[in-house]
Parts: sequence; structure tokens; C-alpha cells
Amino acid sequence: MVAPQVDVLLETGKSVPLASLYAERPLVLVFLRHFGCPFCREQVAQLRMAKDLNIAFVGMGEPRQAQSFKGKLASPHPYICDPERQLYTAFNLGRGKAGQVVGPKMFLRGFGAVLRGQWVGLPIGDPWQMPGIFLIETDGRVSWEYRSTNASDNLSLGRIQQSFGKRQDES
Repeated sequence: MVAPQVDVLLETGKSVPLASLYAERPLVLVFLRHFGCPFCREQVAQLRMAKDLNIAFVGMGEPRQAQSFKGKLASPHPYICDPERQLYTAFNLGRGKAGQVVGPKMFLRGFGAVLRGQWVGLPIGDPWQMPGIFLIETDGRVSWEYRSTNASDNLSLGRIQQSFGKRQDES
């Protein structure tokens, strides 16, 4: 797979080519479900300290909503605003089925996330959207991907770094 050659809207309100985000070093592109999702908040909290990785988050909110979300989570990484889900579609991230988004497992994981300080907020975007993580090389090639199996299926920073390292070993 090759990353689409599109312009993306950042939380700053500036439109830039997606390729500019991976022009100098590989990009870990993290697709979030919606800004009210406790699992998304948990994912950002886990990744915000990753100074060795070039990370950008994708959300369905408008720039001011992304700025607010970013500020609340003290995230230094850029946010791509995709309210029409065009980038989600380009990376073939669909909507989840009921068992992937609601149910006892999601409730228990959600309760745990809340206990860890990641509160549930109002959905900003489609609450049925599934998340995923993609590694885009400087030539635009997607060399690694992770498609979440359910709404709470986040990868830890360690697993992402481990997968990134495996990818580097294969080069």
C-alpha cells in the first residue's frame, strides 16, 4: 500500500500535503475513533511521550475541537482533522460492528480507562469508526499496519516501537 497523495487539515487550521509529515522521517499515523472516546484518550496518553517517533493523530473533529483535545491531553504531536473521514476511507478503516464497539468487554475496558483518568466525553465524530495505526516510510510506502479488532484495542508504545524495530530489521 502507498499513502494517498492528499492535502490534510491540521489542528492549526493549516492545510499541508500528507507527504510533508513523512518527508524527513517515517510517520506513525494513528487513527482515533472520536475525541470523546476514553480508549482514544488512553492511546494518546500512552504515545505522547514518544520523542523518538514521528507521530500524527487523525481525528474526525474540526481544528478547534482537535486543538482542545490535544491541549487536554498535553500532546505535542500534530493532529489531522478529517471530519468527512476521507483519510479513514483511503486507509480502509471502516465502521465497527456492535460487538466491536459495545458490550461487556468494552464496558469493562471503558470502566478501567475511566479509573485511569480517561473520561468518556461526547462523541466528536462517528462513534462506530474503527481505529488503526500505520507506518509510512519517507517514500510514501506503508510498511506496517495495525487494524484494531475492537474499540478498546490500543497498542502500547512498546509494541509500536517493537514493530517499528522489526520493520527496520527487514529493510
